[in-house]
Amino acid sequence: MNLKKGGEFMNLGDKLLKLRKDNKMSQEEFAEALDVTRQTVSNWENYKSYPDINTIVKISDKFSVSLDVLLKGDTKMIDNIDKEVRNSKKYKKILIVIGVVLLFIIITFGIYAARYNSVKNELETKFNTSIKNNKFYKNIDNYYSLKYKDNIIILVPNQKMPSLFDFSMDFHNKVIDVDINYEDGNYLQGRFMNYDDYDFTLINTKNVVIGSSSSLNKNDRKDISKLSDELNIDENDLTDIINKVNELYKEFYKVD
Repeated sequence: MNLKKGGEFMNLGDKLLKLRKDNKMSQEEFAEALDVTRQTVSNWENYKSYPDINTIVKISDKFSVSLDVLLKGDTKMIDNIDKEVRNSKKYKKILIVIGVVLLFIIITFGIYAARYNSVKNELETKFNTSIKNNKFYKNIDNYYSLKYKDNIIILVPNQKMPSLFDFSMDFHNKVIDVDINYEDGNYLQGRFMNYDDYDFTLINTKNVVIGSSSSLNKNDRKDISKLSDELNIDENDLTDIINKVNELYKEFYKVD
């Protein structure tokens, strides 16, 4: 192929035009041979765009023209290829970074999932064993109940670990409730939110609150004498209930 036009090297568009005509091919036939559109070939020949580096190699192979012949003298095309190569390297680096990040996420999540399953098995087994050992029974409200004394019922919500994607390593609703019914119709409700962390409310027959641990300051709530006066319950009975539920709380749950 003659590389010069008017004493100067042809640019790539002119070379492709000459190559097509030398092979007696229409733009459609040339485009079909390279798996591109006729408009793409037209753009090349009219200097509106350049083929990418893979297409340049395909042209070289199909028409037995060296890359040196195709590219020599066309500085714009060489610059375009150089830019394409640089971009390709940049994209490769980006893909490597993305790959490393994804690998880190997968490994981290795998470690978390293994830990989650281990904790789930441990906590649920501990909970179910405690239910069985303490002879709780399941009632219709999805609670387990224990008749501690004739007028005292201790209740524990049925516990299941949150789903894997909640990213929690403990039960959500770690409480134990106590219901105490009195002969005069009043009843006392208690809730333990953690070991030795509780609230009690005394309610009369008209469903009106007549005593509450929340009405006492933080220090007085731990004063059994003051708390029993507020709740109208014998000190020994209140101490017995608190000790019993604290004991159960440690058995059922991880204590913070």
